[in-house]
Amino acid sequence: MANCKLNRNLLKSTACGYSLPEIVKIYLANFEDVVSYGLATDSAGCESVSAITMDTGTTFYQIEPAKNSASFEDALVVQDNGTKYRTHTLTFNIQGNYDSCLHIDFDDLSLGKYVAVVYTAEGSYLMLGRKTGLEAETATLSGGSDNNGIQIVLSANVAESTIPLSGGAITTVTGQS
Repeated sequence: MANCKLNRNLLKSTACGYSLPEIVKIYLANFEDVVSYGLATDSAGCESVSAITMDTGTTFYQIEPAKNSASFEDALVVQDNGTKYRTHTLTFNIQGNYDSCLHIDFDDLSLGKYVAVVYTAEGSYLMLGRKTGLEAETATLSGGSDNNGIQIVLSANVAESTIPLSGGAITTVTGQS
């Protein structure tokens, strides 16, 4: 949980390196299938999701988005009365033959509620919608020369910023032990 006081320096000299937060993979779990989370705080006070407990027989599902189509945003919203919260938004396109199975997937993504984990090109796993779940804001099927495939936009108003994953949580999400 945020302590609302900055407690470390944020310098270019200590954050030197490449940054490529481009989304490589997306993992979605049905919101009701996630039973609990374990949070870990390291010696510097930095927080991550270290464990995820799923309902028996449930899993995270992997989506490989169309190239250069996936993005996420964690935006601060400030109301006129001073109330603050965040909005998590995940946008991605799926390409492929729209068949009888993809028709069902399209409806499921349109109508379901999900916990999302994005895996970035720099090797980070980041969770969105942990406490409230993400729901479709837009679900579009289009065809033509400029736009092909399905575009999904999942979003939710939340009371925490995007949180990184570590250790066993990554193993649970990826299904690898």
